[in-house]
Amino acid sequence: MIDMSKRFVPILLVVTVVLAFFVGILWQKVQNLEKSGKTAVKTAGGSPLGLDNLKKYAKELKLDTKKFNSCLDEGKMEQKVKNELSYGESFGVTGTPAFFINGMLLGGAYPYETFKAVIDFELKGGDWEKPDSSVKLLVDGDVDNGEIVLDRKEVDLAGSPTKGESSAKVKIVEFSDFECPYCVRFYSQTFDRIQKEYVDTGKILFAYKQFPLSFHQNAQKAAEASLCAGEQGRFWEYHNSLFTTSSNPQ
Repeated sequence: MIDMSKRFVPILLVVTVVLAFFVGILWQKVQNLEKSGKTAVKTAGGSPLGLDNLKKYAKELKLDTKKFNSCLDEGKMEQKVKNELSYGESFGVTGTPAFFINGMLLGGAYPYETFKAVIDFELKGGDWEKPDSSVKLLVDGDVDNGEIVLDRKEVDLAGSPTKGESSAKVKIVEFSDFECPYCVRFYSQTFDRIQKEYVDTGKILFAYKQFPLSFHQNAQKAAEASLCAGEQGRFWEYHNSLFTTSSNPQ
């Protein structure tokens, strides 16, 4: 007598495989719909650095919004931003963030410990021809672990927003982009620590220069907006608002 269960086992296996295939397709479609829904909501809300939001931040800081909006809408700071971009390029800046520490270029969002090592080495008058263990990796010729360019540049700070004592032994100039994720990382993880330990204690002067990258569609206007806020003496507060918003997008 034929065992019917043996005849149906292959059929059941085929049916199971087919069902699993269609369940997989259905699951993928659900995932795609969820992703598209999230994207639609994000798009509808607009970029955190969109024009309307740039004006909203000015209002939240209680700036003279009429003056601010006029400055932004008329492109009053457009050329100044472009000039700073060109100026950075002439000094070898190609990406953001880029820092000149006493004129030496350190490019990238390095951790706080790296900045601390360089600052402390400069504060004690260290000889870069004889680097100690704290900074040796930055001059070992291996770009994979980071390098500092020892060819010192005299960066003109005229007209740039600064924090700290102008007579400080160490000066740091940041070329940055408000839409750059690595700049956001520097702000959220490192900037505050540098300010508390070195700027607020009078050990360094920290300056900011604009370097909006062309492929960041909101970076140019965000840079202009920060300078428009600076006209009212609120550059740093506005700077903080932009980077805090970029750190915690809605």
